[in-house]
Amino acid sequence: MRVTPFDPRLGLREQLACWHEVAAAAGAHDDPGHRCLPPAARAAALLAPRPDGRVLHWLGCAGGEVVGLAELFLSDRENLGWGFAEVTVHPRHRRSGHGSALLAAMRVAASEQGRDTLVLSAAQGGPGPAWAAAVGARKAQELWESEADLGTLDPAALGDRPAAGYRLVCWSDEAPEELLASYAAAVDAMADSPDGGLGYLAAPNTPELVRARERCARAAGVQRRVVAAVHEAGGTVAGLTVLEIPLLAPELAHQDDTVVVPAHRGHGLGLWMKAEMVRRLAADGGVVRRVHTTTDPSNSHMLAINERLGFRRVGVREQWTLPV
Repeated sequence: MRVTPFDPRLGLREQLACWHEVAAAAGAHDDPGHRCLPPAARAAALLAPRPDGRVLHWLGCAGGEVVGLAELFLSDRENLGWGFAEVTVHPRHRRSGHGSALLAAMRVAASEQGRDTLVLSAAQGGPGPAWAAAVGARKAQELWESEADLGTLDPAALGDRPAAGYRLVCWSDEAPEELLASYAAAVDAMADSPDGGLGYLAAPNTPELVRARERCARAAGVQRRVVAAVHEAGGTVAGLTVLEIPLLAPELAHQDDTVVVPAHRGHGLGLWMKAEMVRRLAADGGVVRRVHTTTDPSNSHMLAINERLGFRRVGVREQWTLPV
């Protein structure tokens, strides 16, 4: 097998098409319950810049065709000893050493960049966990994957209620300038979210980084919708929930951060914000049909909110760590 670096920005259509073909085949085999991203959406995601680091890519070729993919994210803001690695092998070419060859290339690159640990993600029940164990990785965290079918929910009966002293503000793509600083600060409250012992350390957020992430999402063809709870007395963001919708495949949206600033917890803001997001999606006429989220199993409060909103567990995703 020959492993070669791949730069999506060079615009080589044949390579982009090969990347999509392998990713689509693996997705259809490993996750048949979800629609494959269309080629244009996958290309947009590959080409979009990251505001918090860089992504390296490799193609694995054997027998004159691309049989595997590798992707390594290197943050330049936080967890600077880590690299976040993804390996994908075409179902027809598995169990032939291709994944290990791609991993070897990433370990070399990570070492050259001063990283000492790779973090691998694998779906429980698929081939990933056994492979991760075989290459010497250690399971560090489980995340419960859940989905809500919006077509089965009654938007008027979600069980939330307004919180006295707070109001909800909703936007798409760009945070209002008057809330930008407090919104950036509120995101920092995610730092105390359970991570199952993985040891992730978040760097402080900034308004500039918020704007950069907004630009990155637009470039990737993703709409970011936000519902924020604003404290009336202070005029600052007390909590937020963020949803990401791939515009070329909007049927399945992905839950991003949901957080309440510690000083404002205990007022039901989490349920209120997430229920309002569901109502707004319903008002769109069913463009978004399902919402996917991942939650650490020790986060009982968020699991309870999700259950009230109709989320049902569909799988478990594991995080594994591997010394470089």
